[in-house]
Amino acid sequence: MMSFRLIWVFVASLLILAGCSSIGKVENQPLESLSAVKPRYSASEYDRQHPPGDTLMVLAFSGGGTRAAAMSYGVLEELRDTPLRKNGTDGRLLDEVDRISSVSGGSFTSAYYGLFGDRIFKDFREVFLYKDVQGELTDLVLGFVDLVRRLFTTESRTELAIRYYDKNIFEGKTFADLARSSGPFVLINASDLNSRSQFIFIQPQFDFLCSDLSRFKVARAVAASSAVPVVFAPILIKRHDDCHMAKPKWLQAAEVRARETDDQRLKEAVESLDFYLDPDNPPYATLVDGGITDNLGLRTILRNVGLSGGVVNMQKHALRPEVPPRRIVIIVVNASVTSATDIGKTLTLPSIADTLTAVTDMQLHLYNTETNELLKQELMQWARKLSAATNSPVDSYYINIDATNLKDEKERVYFNKIPTSFSLEKEQADRLIALARRMLKNNPEFRRLLHDLYEQQQ
Repeated sequence: MMSFRLIWVFVASLLILAGCSSIGKVENQPLESLSAVKPRYSASEYDRQHPPGDTLMVLAFSGGGTRAAAMSYGVLEELRDTPLRKNGTDGRLLDEVDRISSVSGGSFTSAYYGLFGDRIFKDFREVFLYKDVQGELTDLVLGFVDLVRRLFTTESRTELAIRYYDKNIFEGKTFADLARSSGPFVLINASDLNSRSQFIFIQPQFDFLCSDLSRFKVARAVAASSAVPVVFAPILIKRHDDCHMAKPKWLQAAEVRARETDDQRLKEAVESLDFYLDPDNPPYATLVDGGITDNLGLRTILRNVGLSGGVVNMQKHALRPEVPPRRIVIIVVNASVTSATDIGKTLTLPSIADTLTAVTDMQLHLYNTETNELLKQELMQWARKLSAATNSPVDSYYINIDATNLKDEKERVYFNKIPTSFSLEKEQADRLIALARRMLKNNPEFRRLLHDLYEQQQ
């Protein structure tokens, strides 16, 4: 029996290695013309159908596997259970959410809520949060039938994950289904290894590829957003040439502003889109985990405001100019951890694993801190500029939900030990949900928001 097991492990290893050189599968459909997309999944189209009210609320869901998905879900639950009386009608604060920007693990929650709405509160725990997704994917990869099949195919492990997500979580839904839903506008973010920038699953991004996002599977987008390099192969999106895409006027204007103001962030955003218009560049966007370019899902907001010519210009063209928002709310759900290591405790030098863990944590923490502070400052400036432009006060609220800020040491240690994998124990998932709810409820900025909303109702 032992010999058989050793032989099986050896054969399985060879089969896995044989499948290392994989051929990407292209699933994005071409467009003959940019006007052919129906429905068009874009922020401007969404705002025409769902005009924002006096509160513009944006949620940002970070990466971090099921851990991030659970904390994001907890925030949705707390917003659902926060009453809001508006125009004499009882409602929920959740109904004020206009946008959700997400990466990696957070994209499972955002996409599910975007597709199925309140159904998320009935079945998402069983469908995803309590599931050993990582174990089931491992079984698929190491299953005898699939191992043998991969001897005769160049299909990557990522395709197995996509099929699993599509069948068991997202039910075959496409972005056309997402566009037709009545929920918030969801921005699923990945990273493109070729353009070296964010890749956002919205139709304006697909325009640069002459491709139709409406027929693209949501499961494939979420898989790209969470495709951790090495663990999962990249996902390819083909640049078609059928629609004769030219540089749009808004991008030309952004290029001029970047040059005149020497705005390096805007310059990089423009160049990342120009990349797809150059026929000499590789014909495939090569997508991996969105957390590589922005683990908080916040830089998408900065990028879009910059490309739009500033928040005042965005309000005039994307939102309803006759009804400016009275308040802008950004809620950030940060599920990152500070991993414990034995570095510095003894004379023993750190292992390669501990060193890599510490370096990754350090880089992620510093980048997250910089992004948080940057957006917080930008948000205050946006409110001031809108107030001046509309002659009406606009308040801003920046609400940061971050488990690493827990004051209780035992609680902080417990939550930091919860892995960022796609497999959690039921108790861990439930405690993460409860933690996110409690942190949101007790957040000073959130309490200020509720106080101001309550004052408005009087």
